[in-house]
Parts: sequence; structure tokens; C-alpha cells
Amino acid sequence: MNGIDLKPAAIMITVCLLIGSGIQYFTGFYWLTATLLLMIAVLINGLIIFNEDLDEGGFDHQKGVTDTPEAKAEQRKANKIQLAIIVLLIVGAVWSYI
Repeated sequence: MNGIDLKPAAIMITVCLLIGSGIQYFTGFYWLTATLLLMIAVLINGLIIFNEDLDEGGFDHQKGVTDTPEAKAEQRKANKIQLAIIVLLIVGAVWSYI
């Protein structure tokens, strides 16, 4: 696992779990559902920012680097992976609420 950094994911899960537990403590809403909904919101926000920054005029746009067909293909692949994770989290949130 040389290319995968799990530290940001672990931090996001920990923060979402803490906030989800706080939501349950103060509102009585189930902690797992609150955690999953929070993770969905964070991932959707990240997906929007990722695509917006790679567009022309965006923060991460580099002419000749991020606008090549190979880079666009990798961006589409990353979008599909993140959308699949979001869909799985939505299913988990609905299932935990039932």
C-alpha cells in the first residue's frame, strides 16, 4: 500500500463519528445515521470542489497538464469511484434509519 494514504480518511471518519455522537447526545437522532449523512455531505462537497478546481480558471488547473485527455479520463474515473462511495453511504444511511 505504497500509493494509498489512509490518514485523511481516518481523520474524516473520526471527526464524523465524533460529530455524529454529539448529534445523538443533543438530539436523540441515531449516531450511525448522523455520521453517514455527515460523511455524504463532506464527500459531495469534496466532489464539487475537485471538479470545480480542475476546470479552466480553477485553482488546480494547469494548461497542458490537467486538460489532457489522459487527465480528463483519470478525473472521470475518480468521479465514478467517489460517486460509488457516496451511493453506498446513502444506502447505509437509509438502512441504519429503518
